[in-house]
Amino acid sequence: MNTRKRATLYAAAAGLAGGLALVGPAQAVTTAHRTAGTTLLQHTAVHPDGFEPDSVVTRGNCKAWMNTKKINGHWNAQGLVRSWNAQCAMMLQRKHGGAWERITWYHFVRYNTQDHTGYYWDDRGYKARVCLRNIDWNDSTWHCSRGI
Repeated sequence: MNTRKRATLYAAAAGLAGGLALVGPAQAVTTAHRTAGTTLLQHTAVHPDGFEPDSVVTRGNCKAWMNTKKINGHWNAQGLVRSWNAQCAMMLQRKHGGAWERITWYHFVRYNTQDHTGYYWDDRGYKARVCLRNIDWNDSTWHCSRGI
């Protein structure tokens, strides 16, 4: 089984185990480099079109994550939030060299519902992340994913 199929299967299994909705494939490629007659294999991550596994944030019965997609040849990010018997809040942030800035309205979900943002620019030089609060836990701070 090639690396791309294996990565897609692992991402699908992880998504099912975590109860994620709107899960897309994860992609990775392996490139071979030859140096003085020796072949070295190097794993290079490719920006996946769909679910971003490194963007998942969970707070009790609240979960937020990002999807990415190319629109007109440029990468864009979308924030998603899901609730299982809880009240949750989510926002999408972005940075371009400086501090993180909120780029969406706050999205509130409660008791087995979900919501999402639109797609926002996330191309070269930009990073996006999703931030989550569990209102039932009285979270006083936002819990954010790593920037992607």
